[in-house]
Amino acid sequence: MRNIGFGDYIRIEQNRYGGVNQMFLHKVIGRLESNYYVDVPVQCPETELLHKKVVEVVACICCGVNEREVHNFKLSDIKEESNVR
Repeated sequence: MRNIGFGDYIRIEQNRYGGVNQMFLHKVIGRLESNYYVDVPVQCPETELLHKKVVEVVACICCGVNEREVHNFKLSDIKEESNVR
């Protein structure tokens, strides 16, 4: 995975009750290390939880849904999106 940072787009798996999970588009606004992040697949509502280990995370906004809330996601849980302009 390349060096993902501000302005990049990623996909994050969202839990869909009664059907196949969906991948939602997010825009990265930062990258940091933290032990406070949302577990993937994301449940509704998105809830950041305190974890025991500090890991690399990306701070993101969900495109087209609620672009005012910022959530952290573990870097190893995301899928890089290269087809967005």
